[in-house]
Amino acid sequence: MDGYKIANYGFDTVEEVTNSVGKSLFKRVVLEWSKPQTINVDKPFFTDNRPLLYIIIRNHHSAKQKDRIRYIGLSTNPNNRFQNHPKAQELAALRGQTSLSYAFLDQAKSAKTIRSEKGALEQIEHILIWSLWYQLLNDKKLFTLPGMGRNAGTAWHIINSGYRFRGQMPREIVYPWILHKHGRDRSFVQKVLSNDISDLGKPVE
Repeated sequence: MDGYKIANYGFDTVEEVTNSVGKSLFKRVVLEWSKPQTINVDKPFFTDNRPLLYIIIRNHHSAKQKDRIRYIGLSTNPNNRFQNHPKAQELAALRGQTSLSYAFLDQAKSAKTIRSEKGALEQIEHILIWSLWYQLLNDKKLFTLPGMGRNAGTAWHIINSGYRFRGQMPREIVYPWILHKHGRDRSFVQKVLSNDISDLGKPVE
């Protein structure tokens, strides 16, 4: 967005933006993305059945970009999610390789004040969709801003670690922040000109 600048909150790190009692306003959350596993034939295998975020990626011989992120999703029951997943089946049926990477919320490295893992992942899924919207085939959440739906959102500092998706996934996302566009300040010029005009015709002391 040309002409916009990021607002300066007066701090060096996101964690320093705090409320009146010194608690960070942005909840830190760390996602550890797994190495992709092929889902062309078999269902994905998950290490446990906790709620998770997943990303479906595509590779085919004519693509200029490898490991292209095509779908971002959330599952509260991953072992059963892919028994009937139309979008995953649609992508897996295409020519080339379809793979999946997933991430649990790393509770040891994330904010201790996150009460609902499922609720946190739902908000973060929405933010990731908006961060990578230009290459996704998601049908939902592309037309509602994060935090503007049925449930109010939280301020997040999202850190993506583990698999890097060949640089497509942002390392960190801070949401929300403020962008602003400055206008030209004409007040000084107008004041000087008006003073110069009012001084015309005055005798020189």
